[in-house]
Amino acid sequence: MSSDRPDPANPVRATAREVLDPAVLRQSLRVGRADAALAPAVRVGIAAAIALVGFGLAGHQELAGFAALGALTSLYGRYDTYRRRAALLATVGTLMTAAIGGFTLLAALGAPTPVGWLLMATLAGGMTAFVLLLRAGPPGATIVVFCAGAGMAGDPATGDVLPRTGAAATGALLAWVVCMAGVLGYPTAPARLAVRRAADAVRRARAHRSADDLAAAQAALAAARAALADDRSWRRTRPVAQLLTGELDAIERALYPDRTGPPTPLPPRRSLRGTARAESAGPGWILATARVTIAGLVACVASAVAGLGHAAWAVMGSTATLQADTPRHAVVRAVQRAAGTVVGALAIAWPLLAADLSFWQAACVVLVLQVATEIVIAVNYGLAQLLIAPMALLMTALGARRPVRARDRPRAGHRARRVRRCARRAARPPPSRPRTSLTHPASPGRAATRTPRRGERAPDRRSGRSRDGTAGSWPVFPPAGWHGRSAAPISRGIPPPGNCGRRNCRGDEILGGGGFQDSGRGMSSKWSPGSPAGPPGLPLIAVDPPGWATTHCPQTQRR
Repeated sequence: MSSDRPDPANPVRATAREVLDPAVLRQSLRVGRADAALAPAVRVGIAAAIALVGFGLAGHQELAGFAALGALTSLYGRYDTYRRRAALLATVGTLMTAAIGGFTLLAALGAPTPVGWLLMATLAGGMTAFVLLLRAGPPGATIVVFCAGAGMAGDPATGDVLPRTGAAATGALLAWVVCMAGVLGYPTAPARLAVRRAADAVRRARAHRSADDLAAAQAALAAARAALADDRSWRRTRPVAQLLTGELDAIERALYPDRTGPPTPLPPRRSLRGTARAESAGPGWILATARVTIAGLVACVASAVAGLGHAAWAVMGSTATLQADTPRHAVVRAVQRAAGTVVGALAIAWPLLAADLSFWQAACVVLVLQVATEIVIAVNYGLAQLLIAPMALLMTALGARRPVRARDRPRAGHRARRVRRCARRAARPPPSRPRTSLTHPASPGRAATRTPRRGERAPDRRSGRSRDGTAGSWPVFPPAGWHGRSAAPISRGIPPPGNCGRRNCRGDEILGGGGFQDSGRGMSSKWSPGSPAGPPGLPLIAVDPPGWATTHCPQTQRR
């Protein structure tokens, strides 16, 4: 078995050997074990559910996708102590919100495509440096690049910048609250989990005696010591941290039974700024940042030359691949991501997008995929990519929805009252004599002073004449059971949906006793087989009484 590190004497040859090794495919298909993955998955699902449901019920479904993107802040710091997690999530949430708002503004201003490529690659490199300096861990810089790509989706305008930014900030705040809620009841839970994971790693290392298991055990012991150092500096968690320190010393002695002397002391607690200052001493983060930035630019150019577009997806692919520690691991991640993305997009995302799901259906699918991804990703990255691709596409589709105008939003209470009123009017007997004039009976020629009923034509206030040219006269209602616009017969007492599209128009009500109604479509949208009017769309203007404009709204009577 070849080593995971290239030979320093011949780095090119050693790297090529690692890349072309047939064992790469076997490692890509290897299934690991999920370790404490349920709690982080539940936190992510709760944060995303609150964001989607809240914005959906508020009538801003076009912003729910961006709120869910902000809720992805909960992916970071899943095993950190609460004090470190609070600072890390606040910083990451701010960066994700800025990425969504900044790239939405960039798309709204119509920036040239090369400028977008450069900024996208620079963002990927900058987030890589951020993750390395702060030791933020998974999911790395990929999520922030995805947020930037979602900000450019949907052909945004300048008026969309603030709503999208506010929605993302709301989602990030929800994620912070959900991830920090455990501090109220179990403030020492992260430290307890770190000690338990260290004990499991030491047990596996003693059982297998392999170099990989030994390195994993040492890393778990170091993570547990850092967590206990953070808890011992906090008065609320100090007593439990002292007890856990003794347990960790016993676990370390089990890994090194021949070691004599005092146990390894706890390191000093470091804030995010102190961690960044300590990690910036080496040149590794600079090389990684330059590598990710250059790879992002190359990926953008390659996707444009191939005619594929979608620069954000190209940058995400290169960034996720280069987050690996070794060339072998990078190749394994590349194979897993490529295969998982293709299969997930074609086998899962394509049928879902073609099904034209409603908002609530798409939101439920996104939540299920999100929780399942967080559980599966520790088992196999390629298997998780099967779920990540459709989830990302559905979230982008939710963010690309156009806002619903206030006039188009359903008003259930108003419609229910109007339906009851229509039913009462339809039950009345028809008048024995249709009204042909509204002039005052005592003064012929005098215009009526009362307010016209709904469906009647109002006289012109300036000339005293009605809009059809007759002095003070009003056209008769159309025959019972006819539409106002297309004059298509309808079933009495059953108002079909729709109105003329104008604000406050209630042309979908049955007027008078004749069952008159306006469909609001210009042509009949409802037709029954037994109707004498023929199929939908057949105008019957000839059967209307003289002076009745069939193309007018029965309320406003505007041409």
